[in-house]
Amino acid sequence: MKDNTQTTEIKTKGFRVPHVWTIILFCLILAGIMTYIVPAGVYDRVDVAGRQVIDPTTFHLVEPSPVAPFDWFVCIIDGLTASMAIMSMIWFTIAATDVYTESGTLHKMVGWIIKVCRGNYLLVMGALMAFFAVRGAMGAFELHIPFVPMTIALALACGCDVMTGLAIAMIPTFAAFAYGPINVYTVAVAQGIAGLPVYSAMTFRVVIWLAMMVVTFWFVLRYAAKVKADPTASVTGFTNPSAANIDIAALQKEKMTGRQKLLMFMLLATIGLQMVGPMLWKWSFAEIGALWLISGIIAGVVAGFNNERICDIMGKACAGVFVGVVCIGFARAVSVVLTKGNILDTVIYGLSIPLKQIPSSLSALGMLVIQAIINFFIPSGSGQAAVTMPIMAPLADVVGLTRQTAVMAFQLGDGLTNIVIPTMGALVVYIGVAKVPFSTYFKWVLPLYAMLMGIGAAGLLVATFIKLGPF
Repeated sequence: MKDNTQTTEIKTKGFRVPHVWTIILFCLILAGIMTYIVPAGVYDRVDVAGRQVIDPTTFHLVEPSPVAPFDWFVCIIDGLTASMAIMSMIWFTIAATDVYTESGTLHKMVGWIIKVCRGNYLLVMGALMAFFAVRGAMGAFELHIPFVPMTIALALACGCDVMTGLAIAMIPTFAAFAYGPINVYTVAVAQGIAGLPVYSAMTFRVVIWLAMMVVTFWFVLRYAAKVKADPTASVTGFTNPSAANIDIAALQKEKMTGRQKLLMFMLLATIGLQMVGPMLWKWSFAEIGALWLISGIIAGVVAGFNNERICDIMGKACAGVFVGVVCIGFARAVSVVLTKGNILDTVIYGLSIPLKQIPSSLSALGMLVIQAIINFFIPSGSGQAAVTMPIMAPLADVVGLTRQTAVMAFQLGDGLTNIVIPTMGALVVYIGVAKVPFSTYFKWVLPLYAMLMGIGAAGLLVATFIKLGPF
């Protein structure tokens, strides 16, 4: 997941990127100091279709109410409390997914895909990429790192190179995550903070996501075919120590047990319910979290695990994503401080002044650029949502955009930038496992990044034109 951002500090040319908590703490302190400097002001709120929105013509100054330094840290607890439903949903989703993974079901599924495709290397690669893309759309991120040696071994066996093997597992994961229609870490969190129904505008999101997947698959498979036809076109070579012990032939011979077939059906059913629940039954974070908790417990029983094993798997899964998930509540403390100091609306008012001078379509693109820049410093999807959406959502009200469009700008700016920024810990780990230098990877992936950003920008323009809603 993007949120369970790698906590390892990344050192490049003498510069050490601070831990994501350190960055958010700096933002919190800065927000606290601003309550002493920035004039306090508020917009009046009006009721529209049962929800409170800003009246953009009513901004006015009020008495200053600076937040004391001790209370800055009290606001962290307030932020964690307000974010508990979102955090619990993410924890239980990851915990349940790890139960399915520990059962061996997903690895057997990969072997089954290779076997069914009967040696057609492009079909095998496309099927595996689809597998990773679907999971990436849900929010899987670091979870596919263990598959990299396997996909590299497969690529080498097919006459392709190391970059192809890395790309099979990594690129569809990152691209699908970027605009995943049911991504629990970005779209669900951002929509919740913006006051939107969870997973609303699903059809529009799926269309944009599919367009991105088509381009992603074409880019990777085109490179694979090019390298297979002309080995001199490879950017990485054809040897890799991490893939040396992977036996693709043996993997194809492994068969899914009856338990694992049932588990695969259960996993697919859970994903389906996660998609339709918010639309049919108005599910929110609590219901989705409960769904995955139930699914994970039943999966452990079906897999034959005893109660201690189930609890151990879930506990370790939650611990593994603790840093990223807590970023949600930790980062939300920033908006709590701004709100208590009565300067959140002042910040919104200040940002709205230049944005009102340009067409709303360009305002949406401006939000996309801002979110992409912020992602370099806060490489955590839910953490960035918690910091920026309390500002961007009402700002959208003021400049004439829908909040759904603001969420879309956040998701694209955050998600697509993960593909190219060295501060993204998961990216560093992926290419580290493949032993591919960052400079080599960056040059190779940059054209794809540009194409995906183009699709995202076009989607934002359409969203602005049709006033993508419900609001």
